[in-house]
Amino acid sequence: MSDVGRQQRARAAITGAAIAALLVIGGTIWLAVADKSPHTAASSASAAATGASCTWTPADSTQNPNIKQTGTPPTKNLPDAGTRDMTLNTNQGVITIKLDVTHAPCSAASFTYLAGQKFFDNTNCHRLTTTAIYVLQCGDPTGTGAGGPSYTFAHENLPTAKVNYPTGIVAMANPNNPDGNGSQFFIVYKDTPTDPSTGQSVLPSNYTVIGAVSAGMDVVQKVAAAGANDASGPGDGAPKKPLNITSVTVGPVVGG
Repeated sequence: MSDVGRQQRARAAITGAAIAALLVIGGTIWLAVADKSPHTAASSASAAATGASCTWTPADSTQNPNIKQTGTPPTKNLPDAGTRDMTLNTNQGVITIKLDVTHAPCSAASFTYLAGQKFFDNTNCHRLTTTAIYVLQCGDPTGTGAGGPSYTFAHENLPTAKVNYPTGIVAMANPNNPDGNGSQFFIVYKDTPTDPSTGQSVLPSNYTVIGAVSAGMDVVQKVAAAGANDASGPGDGAPKKPLNITSVTVGPVVGG
């Protein structure tokens, strides 16, 4: 999602049944939307006790020079239950994201793999939006909004609730196509509003929810409060207060 706002016209197939889950984040209860998709050829959790199976689709670097060659994560016997803490060490403070392994096992596997390769080290959160939708976007080592690893993977945990991306939720940004998840993600720092004329969220449910911020929302909101440089339009562009990710680590599975 090189431009989350422009992706509102994207269409993604929502598979599986969605359930509402309450995540306790820093002493506050956040509403998180969880959708555990069934096994598909693209990306899913296997019903077998051996764990999740994921498909990684090669990204065409000849069409996108911003692709970074990374290889691919393992495809089988991946964790499919519990959570993992992904820690972002930044120049503004530490942000911890609790990855939802149960409902987004392939996303969790991808972030674990890329963090192990130091893919996110010394990168910037390249986009902040402060009007209509309220997100901070990170995970592109090129800072262009078009970069990513040398593979993509399909959606797994699309929301269905009316307030589909509430404060604290972290979701994949998919710049190329509805199943073009790579390395970019966005952090929602303020509830995504609904359109009063339709009652629908202004941000469509096209983005895989990977988890929620469990610590460090003050860091994100501090960056958001400083505003965007408006390079892509009013309230849309690089953060005026830069957020530089120095390193990313992913901890072990908890509760799996």
